[in-house]
Amino acid sequence: MDIDLTCPHCQRLDFVQSVPAVHFGGVSTSSGTDFYSGVGVASTGLVPVFGTATVERTHTTALARSLAREPAQRPVGRLTVFGLLLSLPAMLVVLIGIASLAASHEATNVGELAGAAVFVGGIASPGLLVLGIAVFRGHRNARISRGRRTAHAVWQAALYCHRCGLAFWPFSPTPGIPARHVFTPQHFRSVVWHAGGYANI
Repeated sequence: MDIDLTCPHCQRLDFVQSVPAVHFGGVSTSSGTDFYSGVGVASTGLVPVFGTATVERTHTTALARSLAREPAQRPVGRLTVFGLLLSLPAMLVVLIGIASLAASHEATNVGELAGAAVFVGGIASPGLLVLGIAVFRGHRNARISRGRRTAHAVWQAALYCHRCGLAFWPFSPTPGIPARHVFTPQHFRSVVWHAGGYANI
């Protein structure tokens, strides 16, 4: 079976390259030294702090971003820890309230309990909000991970014409994806992300 690798738009082959090669060619990493300054706490009080740190940066071209196989996953760990730390005061208030109710032999009325619940809810709301965002990010990351294999098969089979600035598939990698039809990089990315099931996240 002969596969035509020429661009369907310009009918030429000389500037056609695989999409993974274009993407990875547009991503580079550099390392260097950054300077920082700040204030530190010592036994004598506040002291100025100056130093250097080795940093590593990843640079991505606009073309590589537009041909990305999947959206970037967002970190969840620090956000979860921050949400738990914000929830600590509410947990302490609940524990103190339970201890005082257990020690008290008097009956509590419903108004006091409702007021305490509103107070605890107000204290807990920032932590719950941050934890909710962390859970949402976790579901988003899991959805990306589940669709990665399917999207990769579609993404890997595509070609990009540098002369025309268009992507295409020389053959249909899955049903529903037309062969030899040109797409702009953004539309191409949308097709790949739809195949992975994470186009609308």
